[in-house]
Amino acid sequence: MTRRLLREAIARAIESEWPGVPVRFEVRLARAQGGEFSSAVARAIAALTGQGARDVALILRARLQAAKLWPGTIEEANGFLNFRMDDGFVAEQAARAAQGGERYGAGTALAGKRINVEFVSSDPTGPLTLSAGRIAACGEALCRLLEFQGADVTREYFVNDVPSSSKMRLLGESVGAFYEATFGRDGGEDSLPEGILQDAFVRRVAQDIATRDGTSHLLEPEAERNLFFARQAAATAVALQKSALQNFGVRFDLWTSENALRAEGRVAAVVEKLQRLGHTYQREGALWLRTTAFGDEADRPLLRSNNQPTYLASDIAYHVFKFERGFDVVLNIWTAEHHPYMARTRAALSAIGIDVSRLETLVCEGARLLEDGKRVEGADGAPLLLDDALGEVDADTLRLHLLLTPWDRVCDVDLEVATRDDEGNPAYAARLAPARLGAMIREGEVAQEREVVPVVAGAAETELGVAEKELARLVALWPDTAENAALRRDPQLVARWAVDFAGTVRHVLAASRPGAGSSARLNLLRGARAAIRSALHLLGVEAGERF
Repeated sequence: MTRRLLREAIARAIESEWPGVPVRFEVRLARAQGGEFSSAVARAIAALTGQGARDVALILRARLQAAKLWPGTIEEANGFLNFRMDDGFVAEQAARAAQGGERYGAGTALAGKRINVEFVSSDPTGPLTLSAGRIAACGEALCRLLEFQGADVTREYFVNDVPSSSKMRLLGESVGAFYEATFGRDGGEDSLPEGILQDAFVRRVAQDIATRDGTSHLLEPEAERNLFFARQAAATAVALQKSALQNFGVRFDLWTSENALRAEGRVAAVVEKLQRLGHTYQREGALWLRTTAFGDEADRPLLRSNNQPTYLASDIAYHVFKFERGFDVVLNIWTAEHHPYMARTRAALSAIGIDVSRLETLVCEGARLLEDGKRVEGADGAPLLLDDALGEVDADTLRLHLLLTPWDRVCDVDLEVATRDDEGNPAYAARLAPARLGAMIREGEVAQEREVVPVVAGAAETELGVAEKELARLVALWPDTAENAALRRDPQLVARWAVDFAGTVRHVLAASRPGAGSSARLNLLRGARAAIRSALHLLGVEAGERF
C-alpha cells in the first residue's frame, strides 16, 4: 500500500460522505511513533463543513476500515488520521521482496505513459563539468525511477551546435587564434586577441588541427576557416562528452542537433506559424513574440534584425518536435542559469498551441568538490571537469554523493569524506549494506543447517529485535518510497532512503549474535537485501554480494 493508493481511498470515502466538497489534502510519512502515514484531511474537511475535526476523522476511519484496504490500524489523534501497518503485512512484504529481487517495489503508477527526459545538454564547447555530471547522475536516476513505475522513457540530449550562435562563433575564433599562434603568426601566443577562450580544450583542438593539417588553413578566408574550426571543436567536444557520460554510467537514446532542426526547416516553420496566428510584431527591425499575452513578464524576440533566429525560436521548434513525437510528458532538467527561461518557454509554447500542462521543468543547482573546505578547480581556474572528479572519486561513490542533495541546493562533495573507506562516508555505507546482509544471510543459513538455536540480542527466539523491526518497516515502505520519488520527480529521496537503510542494517548487525538464524529473520534479511539492491540499481550504483 502506497500513499498514492491510500490517498485515492480517502478521496473515495470523502466523495461518499461529503460529495462535492472541494477538499485538498496530503498523505505524508508519519512522525516517529505515529505509524507509517498520517493525514490532516479531517481538519481540512472540518474547516469547510463546520463539523468537528475529530468527528470527521472518526467517520473517515469507519469508512476506510469498512473498505478493508489499509493493512493495519487507523488511529485518530487530535483530528489527524495515523495509519500503522500490522506485523503480518510487514512480514508479507519482506517475503515478497525476497521473491521479487531487484524488481521488488516496481509499480504501475506511470504505466502507459511515454515520457521524454532531456537533461545535461551542455554546450559543445568543451568537456563536461562536475555540475553537468550532477545533472547526469540525477537525470539518469530519475529516468530509472520513471521506468520502475511503468513509464516508457526516452533519454534525450540537445546539442546547441548552430554555427552562427555567439558561443560557436567565439569557439571558432578562439581555436583559430591558437592555430595561427602555433605557427608564430601575429606574434604567437603573446599577442592573442582579447576575449577569446583560452582553456585547455581550445588549445588542444587547435594543436590537433595544426598537427593533422599543418599550415593548410592559414591562407583560407578567416570566416570560412573559423566556421570549420568551430565545427571541428564541437564534434570533439561532443565525443568527449559522450565518453565521460559512458564512463559515468549514463546513456542517452537520442542526441538531437539544433543545427539539424534548422536545416530541416523546423525553426522557420514555427516562426511562420506564430506569425499566422497573429502573435508576432516588428520592432526595431526584429520580429518579436507577444509572450506577455501568455503570462511572460516581457515580450521576446524571435528573429534578430539580421533575420537570424534567436535561441528562443530554436527552443520552441525543439519542444514542438518533442511533442509531435507523441510524448505524454516532456520533462526538462535545466541548470540554475536557465531559471529565467522557464516562463518564456511556457508562454511561447502556449502561443503556438501546445498543452503546457504536459511540460515539466526541473532546475538543478551546480556541484563543487571541496578539499580542506576549498573548492577544487580545474586547469587555469576553470570549473572542475567530470573526468577529473572521477579521477579523485570512483563513479558509484560520486554518483551517490551528487544524489544526496536536493535539486535546489548546490551540492558540495567533501573529498575527504567521499574517499573514506568507512561508514563516515554515506556512499560507502550504502554500498556496504548488501554485502553485510549477504554475510548475515549466509551465517543464518549455516546456523539453520546445523540446527543451532536462533538467538537475537534482546529478543525472544521467534521475535524480531527492535532494529530488525525497523528494517522490516523500511522494506515494507520501499514500494511507497520508489513510487513517491518517481511521482515527485525526486530521485534524491531514494538516495536518502538508501543511506538511512544502511544505518539500520548496521544496527541489526550490532544487535545480532552468532547463530541467529530463525526463518522470520532470514526472510527479513533476504527481503532487505532485495530492497537495497533495488534502490541502488535505480541510483545507478553497483550492489555486489561482496564489497
